[in-house]
Amino acid sequence: MRDRAFTESTAEDAGLQWLEGVGWSVAHGPRLAPDGPAAKRADYGEVVLAQRLRDALARLNPELPVEALEDAFRKLTRPEGADLVQRNRALHRLLVDGVTVEYRDADGTIRGAQARVMDSDDPPSTCRAEVPALFATNTVLVASAGVEARAGTLTAGREWCKPWRAISGEALADARRTGCQEAGT
Repeated sequence: MRDRAFTESTAEDAGLQWLEGVGWSVAHGPRLAPDGPAAKRADYGEVVLAQRLRDALARLNPELPVEALEDAFRKLTRPEGADLVQRNRALHRLLVDGVTVEYRDADGTIRGAQARVMDSDDPPSTCRAEVPALFATNTVLVASAGVEARAGTLTAGREWCKPWRAISGEALADARRTGCQEAGT
């Protein structure tokens, strides 16, 4: 029996299975597409699932008024920075430190607060279930040349993109099982 041809979709499916195996919620694009049965965005240009982010901000910051939550949403979906790298770093800081927001209280006094973006009591749950679209662009980039793969961050040069490793991080992942091994390019 011949091995099934290894394609880009084979590597993508392996990656999605791995993410699902460690607890991430996986949804296939056509279901969430603007014209899909479970549409979550108005068009393909929307990277962040707006309602999911708004819901997570409200759940994590019940003491903040809607005005402050909308300020946090705006800052998260339009991070400051002159270029892609600066915006990526700014978004990372907002995710880690929270979002500084201002709002007027009932007597008109301007107040400041730090809106939480991640649940400090259960950060993997929030990241995976509530705002996965934010992490898709900020966590890791994987470059694959068929059966070889390397992982790095947005700003990593070629020398810093490291071989895909097993979950323990101590050994290279089994290339026969994951489709990944140290890249030669």
